[in-house]
Amino acid sequence: MITRETTDIDDIRAVLCNPAIYDCISSDSSPSVEEFIPPISDDYLYVGGYVEGKIIALMVYHTFRDGTKIHIQVIPEYRDAYGIEFGRKALLFKQKATLYAVIPDTYKNVLNYAESFGFKVIERSKSDETKNGKSFIDNVLKYISD
Repeated sequence: MITRETTDIDDIRAVLCNPAIYDCISSDSSPSVEEFIPPISDDYLYVGGYVEGKIIALMVYHTFRDGTKIHIQVIPEYRDAYGIEFGRKALLFKQKATLYAVIPDTYKNVLNYAESFGFKVIERSKSDETKNGKSFIDNVLKYISD
């Protein structure tokens, strides 16, 4: 697997708009998957994971609090084979900033995945968003190990 920065909107959408991924990252206030346009600016860094030239994973870095928030997405059929490898390689693109992740309680597998890289829950709070009409708790995680 090759990891590299990308600004290719088609590659970014190929991961973020994958039905299984978009369902997890969107809320009731999000646009439809067809209308979703990922932000492309200096405030965002996209790192893609490529296998045989095809993007299979994406890490998004953007400003958050006193550091950077990350979002890691791996297309479901590639998670077992490449999920850990992609996470490790994509984290190498981090700057010196403190890293954060925000993960809803409903995604225990994602919490476990983040914790496997050294993220620790530092805060829990009710989300401002809803999913399918239901509120949920957000976990704010901070990258502790280095």
